Amino acid sequence: MNHRYASAAVVLASAAALVATACGSSSASPNTAASSPAVSAKAGSARATGSTAWKPCHLPAGYQHFFKLDSAKNVHGKTVVRITPETCKVNTKNDEDVVYTPSGAAKSLVFASGASVKVLRDTTTVKVTPKWLVSHKLANSPYFYYRVNGQGHIAAMQEIYHP
Repeated sequence: MNHRYASAAVVLASAAALVATACGSSSASPNTAASSPAVSAKAGSARATGSTAWKPCHLPAGYQHFFKLDSAKNVHGKTVVRITPETCKVNTKNDEDVVYTPSGAAKSLVFASGASVKVLRDTTTVKVTPKWLVSHKLANSPYFYYRVNGQGHIAAMQEIYHP
């Protein structure tokens, strides 16, 4: 009995695929969603990574990690950010083609006192206080590189510019 239901399901799925192929257009089918969690730094950009050569992104001297800034809030007088650790790779033929992929679970980090934060305004870097992140929107992207101190608090972070 279960074998018949499974066979019927396969036949129905095949028929549905055939109808969708015959009636569907060549663009933007609702069944063609991306299967990778990777996010391109270019908004709305999707690409196949099969024939493209990629290399890891370069971290500036003294910085340890990449992350996506999910949110920032003030907790008991300290600025706390919610981040998602990321890995980063860049197309070797087009350095403006950058892909971020989550590399761990989201977590919260506290800023160390005196921490430096650099964000982008247009194409220039501006130094702000960590508290600034709580009430302002980022102009460019949510991706940063950062370093932590011996207590695991953010000592410095800088927004990454992507054209």
